[in-house]
Amino acid sequence: MAANPRISHPINRRDLLSYACIGAATTIVGCKDQPDPIDEVSESRSDVPIQLVLVGSDDDAETIRRAWMSIDEQPLEIKTISADRVDDRPWIVTLREAALSCDLIIYPMMAVAELIETEAIVPIDDRTFEQMQEEYGSFFSAPRNGAARFGGAYVALPLGASLPALLSSRSIPTLGSWGDYDDWVAKELAGKAAEPLAVGWAGAMFLWRAIASIDQGWLFTRDDFTPLVDSEPYVDVLRQMQQTASRYNSISMSPVEVWNALQSGEILAGIGFPGGVGGAWNEEPQATREVAFGDLPCDPKRKQMLLDPFSPIASISSHCRQTSASKRLMNWMSGGEGSQLIRREIDRFTPVRSENASLLVVETQTGTPYEQWLETQLRTPVTAASLQLFAADEYYSVLDQQVVACIAGDASPEQALTVVAERWQAITDRIGKEKQKTAWRRSQGLRA
Repeated sequence: MAANPRISHPINRRDLLSYACIGAATTIVGCKDQPDPIDEVSESRSDVPIQLVLVGSDDDAETIRRAWMSIDEQPLEIKTISADRVDDRPWIVTLREAALSCDLIIYPMMAVAELIETEAIVPIDDRTFEQMQEEYGSFFSAPRNGAARFGGAYVALPLGASLPALLSSRSIPTLGSWGDYDDWVAKELAGKAAEPLAVGWAGAMFLWRAIASIDQGWLFTRDDFTPLVDSEPYVDVLRQMQQTASRYNSISMSPVEVWNALQSGEILAGIGFPGGVGGAWNEEPQATREVAFGDLPCDPKRKQMLLDPFSPIASISSHCRQTSASKRLMNWMSGGEGSQLIRREIDRFTPVRSENASLLVVETQTGTPYEQWLETQLRTPVTAASLQLFAADEYYSVLDQQVVACIAGDASPEQALTVVAERWQAITDRIGKEKQKTAWRRSQGLRA
């Protein structure tokens, strides 16, 4: 790694912090046994704003600011980066640049490889991570293993992990496969059902279906990182998805829109989750119908969890000036008392921790039906890699576009996934196969 041009002699306090942070970030690249701890030479000052970069909206920023003000007087200075599931602009490039001039970064987990490569974030040593859990509760297995860790080290705190549930206003039968689900939609529901097939969500729904159906070979070959998405098992998944979608009365819905359609009586069942899952269940006027929650079709003997690549996480910037205050803020956001406002008003922020004599135990005991179901899912210890690659937003966008085209009837399953494989390979060739293969292995918890 080239020498940091910011370091000179004598080393001043700010340069010392940057040098220590970059050294910690190199842990993942250099594959040491344990990452260096977050440097805490900076002291908290209640009159100096904590600078955040948030991938989200100005409304999200205001929600975070209001919630924090209710428990701490230190101001927040939040820069937002507009990026949503349907945004094909290179928002990760913008994030990489912005991450080098802030204290704390809140971003989708799919961008972690990019931020590590640019040495923009600092790993969290195991001891510090455990101390953070002691304060507000242990993280559930899936977000801890699948979102907090990368390359065998903790690099972030998870802030949310929404997952789609099987929803119904009537009892849910045992559905061991997606074929069983298709029969249920066709024969018992007469098409009055839906799943997240809107632009931005169709790609994720395809991945959630695939993880329950693919026996081996997840997305890429292990040895040379060749896309597997155009192979027969994946084509079968998309063909089944296309067939079931043809039975729905409406297909262009997000998970929350599926929930709302179920509440309004437009559909009898579907796949999705409610909005504002952190506490608004009984406050929303449309939440009047009793809803049964069930797992997506899957063989329980080989169940594994796949987190949405857009799940939010928080990391300390390598240029952080207030490490202690930033750690306190991100730990609080992930489950501290008063942070319920964030989870209530920002859909993608959900409960991710429990098992502590804190407020979260009370939340777990009195949580909404969806929260109770979600907690069970997030305790699944085995997680699959979730597109944590360089240019991950491009990989996802290609997949989503082609799944939407297939569902709309503009391409056959074979044609759509052939295009995905070809474009994925082109992205890999541009980035570098070895570089992507290393990132893919790290997303699976390996060091190289």
